[in-house]
Amino acid sequence: MTSCRSIPYRLFCTRRNILLCDVVFSFSEPSCSHGRVTLVITYPDPTSGGAVKRHAQSQSWFENGHGELLMCVGRFSLPDALKRRGIGSWIWSAIHRHLPPEVQDRLILTGSLSSTDALVSRTDADGRPVMGSEAPLLMNQVGIRNRFWGRMLLPSDLKQPVLWCDEKGNGAFRGRFKDPLHARNEDRIRAEQPAAPLLRSA
Repeated sequence: MTSCRSIPYRLFCTRRNILLCDVVFSFSEPSCSHGRVTLVITYPDPTSGGAVKRHAQSQSWFENGHGELLMCVGRFSLPDALKRRGIGSWIWSAIHRHLPPEVQDRLILTGSLSSTDALVSRTDADGRPVMGSEAPLLMNQVGIRNRFWGRMLLPSDLKQPVLWCDEKGNGAFRGRFKDPLHARNEDRIRAEQPAAPLLRSA
């Protein structure tokens, strides 16, 4: 795996056969002791008449003083239009697949969980917010969020669970990184590596 390699994908909803987004992964300085993956998503935003929007974030890994290989996950988020479509799990599965084998075998994910993201906007099948009489309707996503992270964690310490969370949604997770889609019947997303140019934001 060479430095700054970019890997593009185009994602479609399998059931409706519609374009969801383009995703580009860029891996910088990959090695068995440190590295970074940057993720850029471009997508047609249904709340803006289909205007193409851009969403970017990155995650890094490093070896700590105890010889553990850690990825301290900062805030991982998706635009409301792309939530609850299986895209988040697909993204982390792709990250896992593209890591060097020596990193796959050792990497520990760790991060915090906050009550500030317990409530999110409810969206319809097209990714548009579902409106109430005065404002968008909200839904409690703590259970969904916790299952999302739990699917990609194996115990790194048998003395504590991989994820812990209070009733308000505050907590943390820590565990060895595994493919969240491994051995699951995941057919919500069809991914292609496009020959045509990717979507461009305005």
